[in-house]
Amino acid sequence: MIKARLFLLLIFIVTIGCSSSVSDFEDKIEARVAENNGEMSSLEIKAAAIYLDAWSKKDFYQGDIDKFKEADKGTSPAKDLILFTGSSSIRFWSTLKEDMAPHNVLNRGFGGAHIAHVNYHFNEIVKPYKPKAIVFFCGTNDLSAFKSPKKTFKDFSKFFSMVKNELPGTELIVIGVKPSTARAYLIPEEQEFNSLISNLAEEEDLLSYVSVWNPMLTNEGKANPDLFVDDGLHMNKKGYEIWAKLVKPELDKLNL
Repeated sequence: MIKARLFLLLIFIVTIGCSSSVSDFEDKIEARVAENNGEMSSLEIKAAAIYLDAWSKKDFYQGDIDKFKEADKGTSPAKDLILFTGSSSIRFWSTLKEDMAPHNVLNRGFGGAHIAHVNYHFNEIVKPYKPKAIVFFCGTNDLSAFKSPKKTFKDFSKFFSMVKNELPGTELIVIGVKPSTARAYLIPEEQEFNSLISNLAEEEDLLSYVSVWNPMLTNEGKANPDLFVDDGLHMNKKGYEIWAKLVKPELDKLNL
């Protein structure tokens, strides 16, 4: 089955040719594989490059956003709403309502979002809710897709500016990028991005930064595998318990 899929993919690749952006991703993937002493076939690299090229498009998750909009039809946002948005670590937070009780929360995490995706859909899944506060987690996917920490921070700065301009007075709480076993190769980039957010939070009254880095490490200083599901990237119940203990007190401070 896998060989058949690869054969079909090869036919697809030959048919569509190769754009310059795909070629650029191929070069970056090859370099990263070499840096980490990994192995990928040329076909696997090509397939990954094509996916990364598509993933970088701002409307990649339009289908997910349309589902949110359909679910919102006929409803009015609560006046004391706290919006959680960002990528899959928010999306998979199945115990969010219980963990944040009695706060009125809404989960609008989607896919494996980049910050640019959240920005693109700001007027659809952020602004309409007029939240009193926003809890935001995003950025690790950006880094894994070869965006630099500075570029990722620039995208975040755009999100923060939209919040300030379109939702004046709204508190923004950012959960820092977490350490994970699957993306140990990204630690320097993740820590640089976290530092940029943390430094900005020290300057901005309506911006708070919640670091989850150290609480998710082992005694040896590595990402704790006990906090993740099999993919080493997404968290299990134990991981979310740590997040809940760190995030809820920040909401309690707001007195919403």
